[in-house]
Amino acid sequence: MAKAQASLGVTVAVFGFDPSPETLANRALHVLTLRQGLPKAELDARETFEAAGARAVEEAGMRLEPGRKGRGGRLHLVGLDDAPGSRSRAVTAWYYATVPYAEVARPAVWSLPGRGLRLDPPDSAALKAALEHLRSESRHVAGAVGLLGEVFTGDDLLRLYVSLHGGPEGSERTFRRRVQELRDGGVLKPVRDQEVAALRLRVPRFRSPAGTGGRPPELLRYAGSGGEQEQLAVLRTRRSA
Repeated sequence: MAKAQASLGVTVAVFGFDPSPETLANRALHVLTLRQGLPKAELDARETFEAAGARAVEEAGMRLEPGRKGRGGRLHLVGLDDAPGSRSRAVTAWYYATVPYAEVARPAVWSLPGRGLRLDPPDSAALKAALEHLRSESRHVAGAVGLLGEVFTGDDLLRLYVSLHGGPEGSERTFRRRVQELRDGGVLKPVRDQEVAALRLRVPRFRSPAGTGGRPPELLRYAGSGGEQEQLAVLRTRRSA
């Protein structure tokens, strides 16, 4: 009797967020696609699923940096697709990663992960599961800032939240107050004054809006301390003091 063969593989959904204020929030979240599919790879001998996932992303033209302090790059396991057959068995691990949005080299492209994106059924299922996990994780600061890069603003966090969840549970004012609470509590820390001028010179959205003469936004970093206090939106209704 012929022995059943097993194939092991990985599929990775890599998400990037376009932070430009000119980009509509509902079109700011992107997923990396390659030839109308997600990055994927078969496992080499003695290779782990996670190592194969990182290799798949690198072969698509993007290198994942080691994740630390909530920043993007690290692969997050979403689940396993186990498809047994009469003569073979295919096991595919689904992962996702978040990275700062940047240009990618062809044939990889950034695609909007909406209904207009046509993927093969296995990739479509992997993307759907990854989006559910991303939305769950991004309700906390650690899961959100991986899409924004090391430095960001409170408005960046709000636009990201609108993109992923359709908007905060309360008003925008309540959300901004929550960001201020996280800053006051040390979860978010202001960028040092010595760095601010150079960052604003490089990044237009870190300056005052053109023609307004208004105060430029405060630049923040994620410090993180773990725990429920890092939740971005408040699920219960807050009463005014």
